[in-house]
Amino acid sequence: MMRPPVLCFFFALLACASLSAEVKRVVIIKLDGVPEAVLERELARIDPATHKSSLPWIQRVFEQGGTRLENFYVRAISLSAPSWSMLDTGQHLEIHGNAEFDRYTYHVYDYLNFFPFYVGYALSRKVDMPGVEVLDDLGIPLLSDYFPAPSSYQSFQLYQRGVSWKTLQHSLQSPFAHSLRELLDEWTIGFEIGNSVEDQSERDLIAKLADPQVRYLDYFTGDYDHVAHSTPDPVSQRLALQRIDALVGRIWTAIEASPLGAQTMLVVVSDHGMNTEPGVYSQGYDLVQFFNSRTGGGHHVVTNRHPLTEYKLKGLDPFVSEVVTPSEDSLYLKGAANQYPTALLDLDGNERASIYLRDSDLNLLQILLEEIDRAGIDAAARRAGIQAFFKILDRHRGAWQSTVDELGAELEALSRLIEAQRIQIEAQPKKWTAAQRDAALDKAARRMNVELEAWREEQREYAEYAHALSKLLALRPADLDRRLNAVNLIPKHAMGDFNTVFDVENYAVGPGAGGLALANDGSLDFARSFEHVNYMSLLTRLAVRNNVQANVASRPVDFIAMRIPRANFALPPEQTPDEDPIWLYVNEERQALLLARHIDGKLELRYVPVCALVQDYDGAVHFRPAQLARDFPLRLFEDPDLAVPEAGRRDWLTSWHAELDWLRAVHRTKYSNGMVALHEQFLQAALPGGSGSDAALIERFKQRKRRLAEPDFLVFANDHWNFNVRGFNPGGNHGSFFRISTRSLWMIAGGAETGIPRHTRVEEPYDSLSFVPTILDLMGLRKQASLLPGRVVGELVPAGPQPDE
Repeated sequence: MMRPPVLCFFFALLACASLSAEVKRVVIIKLDGVPEAVLERELARIDPATHKSSLPWIQRVFEQGGTRLENFYVRAISLSAPSWSMLDTGQHLEIHGNAEFDRYTYHVYDYLNFFPFYVGYALSRKVDMPGVEVLDDLGIPLLSDYFPAPSSYQSFQLYQRGVSWKTLQHSLQSPFAHSLRELLDEWTIGFEIGNSVEDQSERDLIAKLADPQVRYLDYFTGDYDHVAHSTPDPVSQRLALQRIDALVGRIWTAIEASPLGAQTMLVVVSDHGMNTEPGVYSQGYDLVQFFNSRTGGGHHVVTNRHPLTEYKLKGLDPFVSEVVTPSEDSLYLKGAANQYPTALLDLDGNERASIYLRDSDLNLLQILLEEIDRAGIDAAARRAGIQAFFKILDRHRGAWQSTVDELGAELEALSRLIEAQRIQIEAQPKKWTAAQRDAALDKAARRMNVELEAWREEQREYAEYAHALSKLLALRPADLDRRLNAVNLIPKHAMGDFNTVFDVENYAVGPGAGGLALANDGSLDFARSFEHVNYMSLLTRLAVRNNVQANVASRPVDFIAMRIPRANFALPPEQTPDEDPIWLYVNEERQALLLARHIDGKLELRYVPVCALVQDYDGAVHFRPAQLARDFPLRLFEDPDLAVPEAGRRDWLTSWHAELDWLRAVHRTKYSNGMVALHEQFLQAALPGGSGSDAALIERFKQRKRRLAEPDFLVFANDHWNFNVRGFNPGGNHGSFFRISTRSLWMIAGGAETGIPRHTRVEEPYDSLSFVPTILDLMGLRKQASLLPGRVVGELVPAGPQPDE
């Protein structure tokens, strides 16, 4: 079809405008926890006093003058630390929780705690926030790292490099003028730095806009998140959004007045949404108390914050990252809580909890050592106990010996790296010029010192664990003829290896009531000799009696998710994945396997409904196929917003599809992009093999550390329930795959020469991985953007080639 000459001329002008579009500067406003749905509600509301939108600046800058993505989602779990890690790097998930624990060393990665970082920085013991340290260790740059230090400005946030002492100094003059009551109130609701720091950061950012050499600026605020956690009241949440709206107005006005105003783009992004609903109060369930209880296994539980039950002055200590809550109901570890915690919980995720349990077989070994040395034990029972001890030990002998050997080689390589780093540090200047400080060379040198101390600590801790395993492996039956103290043999402060499905459903929590019992053949009867707990059925059956809200169900647990090694499956060829399956458990009859494979380098996913999945002692997994129906995990089959015709839903949902096809089909459902997000959440890099060079060994050690930070399983809360035992956030929570929690915010506007579309809404769904490559592409860094895994938002990027810089 021929186009009229006028249209041809119009399209030619558009092409020229696109090709000449230039973004020289980006300013990013980072909002913690602002949901797209609440923003839409307030944008549509007309203020009766002004007869304008409740958010006039956002309406002017982004609704009328820019672009909004209506379906922008957290790619993985809707928590701050994982979400910001993808938004700040554009890379697949490496940090999977707000706090993580190393299973071998008990090390806590406390990503949300600012205070130890600031004190450590002041003492020259820290340079970066914990999350940045982890990403640096893996060689993953932040978005701000694409810009030289003198040309970037970064505010106070989770993934923060260094500290601007001028900002901190000026801001701290204000908060300490507050009363002690006000300061304590702010800390209890998650107030980490304070509004004074945010205010000073804003002033510094606006001042930096006057310098045309500064190309990257960002500003972080957690104001809305704190308010929405505290109350579901729409007016309170509106006031928080109006403060953000005024912030947008001030920054946009400063951009327009700056030398690069016409070539600057302003971006607003949030890390996740918030499950908050007017008139509904989020209810909390105390999993610490549950695991402490006799029913829950009598565990000594470790959390990264003091639970609500300990909410005295010590509960306000901001420097705590490891808190042990001992159990009075422990069946064999009473008084040993500080040496042998058996459950680690990351509860700072509200709608989900990460559960790390000590290897059930370590429990069995410790119980057996105590039982066979118990006074008055029958000789036959003692012999059977010793045989059982070595049966368990032999079950792990090959894997444990491999761990000892591999860790030994890795730690030797680490020792050589430590020495090389020490020599390099000694060669650094003792004093730094102003130019060197402006280029952040002093911080780079200090970063090497911090890294060196971290390596030394890791070397010591992993060597201790390997030594403990070696002592166990060296035992022989004759050694148990004399009394052996379990404390000298069982690794302390360690969870050991991951529990299997068999372990989780037959978890050993103590000796049986009658002690060691014999089977008919004289061997140990494991069923009667030990007390066991099935955590899958126990957790999903939890219920409360006083159901006080009609909109909140009596059961706090929605479903449980757990990785199962694919080597344990015998799946038909059409279902064979190339990654470990993810098991989703609602009850014995409602379960699913999430499978993943790669075809020509592209990810495909498949949902397989199953029931009665079990694992035998030797590791083989068995299950029965199930016909997809209502109430299976993620509840996709019955969801009216699933973009698949009802007649073909069973076939579609249980077939292989590319991840983008899944996203487009499910993103409007209650669990939004849960299929893709679950895969991302459990994504795990393979331990590299290959040569025994130091570089290869160090790389394997780095990946090992990340794998050891994974929990045994994740527990997801039902709608309007939460597990935040520090304070049960009545206003709302996040951490689930509910759309209300995963649908976040992304808006972008630009000056006249940026080419950013105006008055545009993007309906195509995108997720966190698209953010960084799109920003880089818009700034002309197309080569760097192309190296990242996420899709560039095509509706934002001008057509035609753009030069790399």
